[in-house]
Order: sequence, then C-alpha cells, then structure tokens
Amino acid sequence: MRDKFTNPKNGESYELDIGHSSEEPTSKTRQISNSANTANTGLIMQQGDVQPLLIKYAGTILKASQHKEMWRWYQLCQAQTIFFTDYAGNEYEVVITDFAPKREPTVKNPRDFTNAPLHFWKYTITMQVVRVIKGELEGLAA
Repeated sequence: MRDKFTNPKNGESYELDIGHSSEEPTSKTRQISNSANTANTGLIMQQGDVQPLLIKYAGTILKASQHKEMWRWYQLCQAQTIFFTDYAGNEYEVVITDFAPKREPTVKNPRDFTNAPLHFWKYTITMQVVRVIKGELEGLAA
C-alpha cells in the first residue's frame, strides 16, 4: 500500500508514486503553566488547550507529475479537508498545513527524463488531523 490522498467530496484519489521516507513523531501538545496563588500556599497548575494532532513526513519526489499533484492537494486544503491514508492503512481526515519541496540537482533522473531530467525534489509535509478515521490512533480526539 502507498500513501494516498482522497477527496471526500467526489471520491477522487491519488496514490503517491513514492511515499514518505521518514517521519517525525506524530504529536499532540498540552500546555501547562504554574502560578502562585494569593494565599502563598504553593503553585497552582493550570492546563491550557490541547494542541491538534500533527503528522509530519519527509520524502523524495522523482516525477514532475507527483510534484504537481502534491501542490494540487495542498491547494485543495484551502477550501476543504481531505482524507490521508498512510502505507500501514491508517486513515485520517486532514488539512495540509505545510508543503515544502526543495529541488535537488542530479546528473540524471531516470524516473522522469522528459520533465525533470536533471533534478528531483526533497520535501516535507505537515498535516493537521481533524479526525482519526481508522487505524492505530482510532478513538483519539484529534
């Protein structure tokens, strides 16, 4: 199975030619602060809102067509959420908040000699999870 984006409005999907090659820890953050009370009896802990679940991946794009598709799915997230399914079958409703491809020179790109003969892209992508649909984190509040 490959990483896949799906448009929940029309069912259109796109499987990445090459999925991510590394990932940062999938994370949620809870802010805690401590302050003294007026009775001077010790610190009082105050808990802030829990930050959203974030998925952060990095990978390589060897085809100009995948580079174009990744930008298209990023753009779609300006108006709606999309579904993301990872290679392990975990499925999330997400908004792509950051997509950062960097072009890298190469002597020869045999995977796309016509459209990107002398380069490929290294990228990072961050997705904010709106809802866990299925998988390892099912039931976790996003």
